[in-house]
Amino acid sequence: MEVQALRRLIQEVVSTVVNTEKKRLLIVHPHTIISNEQVETLKSYFQVEEWQEGNSSEMFYDAKVFLEVDQTFIVSSAQGLPHSPASLFLSELLLKNKPVLLVPDEKMSVIVAMKEPNAYIKMLQQYMENLKSYGCEFQLFSQLIPYLNDDPTNYDIQVGFITEEMIRSYQGQELKIPVDSKLTPLAQDLIQEKGIIIQRK
Repeated sequence: MEVQALRRLIQEVVSTVVNTEKKRLLIVHPHTIISNEQVETLKSYFQVEEWQEGNSSEMFYDAKVFLEVDQTFIVSSAQGLPHSPASLFLSELLLKNKPVLLVPDEKMSVIVAMKEPNAYIKMLQQYMENLKSYGCEFQLFSQLIPYLNDDPTNYDIQVGFITEEMIRSYQGQELKIPVDSKLTPLAQDLIQEKGIIIQRK
């Protein structure tokens, strides 16, 4: 074992033993404006480490989360044809039977919840089903934090500021949020447009 790999392993063990208050997440993301904002949001709730290309360590994490997963990533991964370092890392995790959370981007979020899909969308949904059978789970970002926290209050979205992007990916007609959560003006507009009923608890 290389010295660097051994040091990293020791750091992970120490970090896991010392900091048990927050769950540890390994985040793989494309470093877009949206995914960077999502990472910052997750850091408020979890101990987050961002995956680096060439770093194949996946030990001691409570979850491995891929953010902003797009159509190309889903289709190529479902076919076992990794096209990027991130999709290659996903295939390595799946080969080891490691569970993975995939958070679809805005376009794919719509496809996840489409009630009457056309033939092309059915094909995309089938690729998503294939990934589920390999050990992946799909979660909308708006529902990710309560899902990872096993939150007994069952908030649909639990963050300090709720953005338009979170509302856009939310598919329900009633939205349960904490009393102190603030909605951005664009999020408020979209809530009215979609006719979503807000419940504050």
